[in-house]
Amino acid sequence: MKILYLHQHFQKKTGATRSYELSKYFLRRGHHVTLITGTGKSEQTEEGVQVLSTATNYSQKMSKERRILAFGHFMLGSFWKGLTRKKMDIIYATSTPLTVGLVGLLLSKVKRIPFVFEVRDVWPDVPVKLGYITNPLLIRALTLIEKMIYNGASEIIALSPAMKARIVSKGIGAEKITVIENMANSEWVAAIEARPPEDEALQEWMKNRFVIVHPGTMGEVNGLQHLLTVASDMKAFASIGFLLIGEGSEKATLEQQVETLQLENVKIIGSMPKENLFSLMKQCDMGAMSVKNERILWDNSANKFFDFLAVGLPVVLNYQGWQHTILQDSGAGRGFLYHDTVGYCQFLQDMVRDEQSYKKSRLASKRLSERYDVQLLAGRASCLLEQILERKK
Repeated sequence: MKILYLHQHFQKKTGATRSYELSKYFLRRGHHVTLITGTGKSEQTEEGVQVLSTATNYSQKMSKERRILAFGHFMLGSFWKGLTRKKMDIIYATSTPLTVGLVGLLLSKVKRIPFVFEVRDVWPDVPVKLGYITNPLLIRALTLIEKMIYNGASEIIALSPAMKARIVSKGIGAEKITVIENMANSEWVAAIEARPPEDEALQEWMKNRFVIVHPGTMGEVNGLQHLLTVASDMKAFASIGFLLIGEGSEKATLEQQVETLQLENVKIIGSMPKENLFSLMKQCDMGAMSVKNERILWDNSANKFFDFLAVGLPVVLNYQGWQHTILQDSGAGRGFLYHDTVGYCQFLQDMVRDEQSYKKSRLASKRLSERYDVQLLAGRASCLLEQILERKK
């Protein structure tokens, strides 16, 4: 099977590596993968993934107008590169943005091959609810494009049960949608050695502290102001620290607030290769998932949630929804409403004080990771593609 994979924000070593993991699994199953992205350079990976880059300039720090231009650049570039690829069997397009799905749909019509659309965030719902898109005509146009993509796709993959429910509410049949969440790469994580950080100041700061870690993007939607509020409320508990790792549009503001509020229990550092990140996370005690106070963001399937499970860290959320349910049912952590900082702080204190409960939560987190094992979920995705082609015969 020859797969044409479309992913504007493809990454191999940092951030969201889902597409890389899926591509490697497809190769191991004997399939061929050509992946079109906007990042990096065109290359063939050591495993054999043929990567074609449109060299689209994109950053979280860009203005809304510049981001739209970047989406358009990738849309045109990826469509052209896709046209030049001969004898493809199936198209796998992963959002966001929504325009990636449109490219996948158009290429599937031209090439007359099946098209699978993977929904990482439900667009345009998310940017509309967050107030990023307000023009009624644009909202209507994007909604029509969304419906056209859903109807034109052979199958839809949603990254959470909540996303599937939202898509079904738009009139799409549930039987057309498969839930394949993000993945916990436990085997790979287990092989990583937990080494002390090279930064001696960070090493000293972590010493004798119960560290809650938040890796990843520091953007507006991540709601990291909430973690600083919690840290401020917990100043008296010096043995509890909050480590933020990454980059993003809000990073400078967060750093300024830490300095202004004199939050010695907060440390903010830059992003790092994934292997280094996991090595550092293994020396932390709990993972934090944080989003802006918007109900639609509860549906997320962020990589860091599954990374925490792979490491065996209990998880605390500043929201509820499907992740809160599985954490509470399994004993691997808990979610709180955004404004319930009292409950959030009390939960952290209880974890520090009750060693037995904390150990049980770590074990529960590790057990939960088995449900989202990378081989299991990648296998599910591969079987889905194979079944689509089998039905076409």
